[in-house]
Amino acid sequence: MSESKLRPIAGTHAIKETLFVRPRTVRVGWLDPKWESSADLREVHKTLISHKIKIELKPPAMIEKICRSHQGAVLYADPLKEPDLSFVKESTPATVLLLDGLEDPHNLGAILRTSWLLGIKAILLPQERAVGLTATVHKIACGGVEHVPVITCNQFAKPIEELKEMGFWVFGLSHRAKVSLHSWKAHEKVVWCIGSEEKGLRTTTERLCDELVQIPQLSAAASFNASVATAIALSETHRQHSLLNLSSKSQ
Repeated sequence: MSESKLRPIAGTHAIKETLFVRPRTVRVGWLDPKWESSADLREVHKTLISHKIKIELKPPAMIEKICRSHQGAVLYADPLKEPDLSFVKESTPATVLLLDGLEDPHNLGAILRTSWLLGIKAILLPQERAVGLTATVHKIACGGVEHVPVITCNQFAKPIEELKEMGFWVFGLSHRAKVSLHSWKAHEKVVWCIGSEEKGLRTTTERLCDELVQIPQLSAAASFNASVATAIALSETHRQHSLLNLSSKSQ
């Protein structure tokens, strides 16, 4: 498989996690010719050797074309297989994310990292007009890409319908909402819909939601960064789900 069809992974944390979780998918590792001067790159080199993965020394300028802040290495791995949504059916409690047209790789990377740490079951992305799993996304996610399944969709109506049939309730973050996150009550199965950086949720996506929710803030003239808003919503969901677990165990 040519490198153009492989998944580029940058950032030493992301690279180490990929080599730990699924080393057999890695086809080649690009390293800065001066890799021996970096402890992190020496560790990456050692791991690549141990897994018998091909190593190619590339000038920094060439690696920079893949990711500007590359830290001296890039891996090329097989594309991740997208699971069928049915795998979340038996999970309780469970949270799924729907990202409606994010374009900033730093936002997607940060969201993937948060999703990994808070146990999000899956992330739904549109196939067009949105950032995908670029090398920069991998770097910012610091390994989160390896742990949170990402599913791309032509349109969101069908997967949302499937999730609702599985018992999920769908909520959208919106400044137009009347319900505050502080008074919002999580169900055992939750889908959070997050809009794009500039326009927020599309009207078509809002219509798929059971309820819109807003995050309280002091100024109406500004808004939270998309990844920050997502982290706030996911943290509150995780908190309430943890309480649900404690309650069920005590009964």
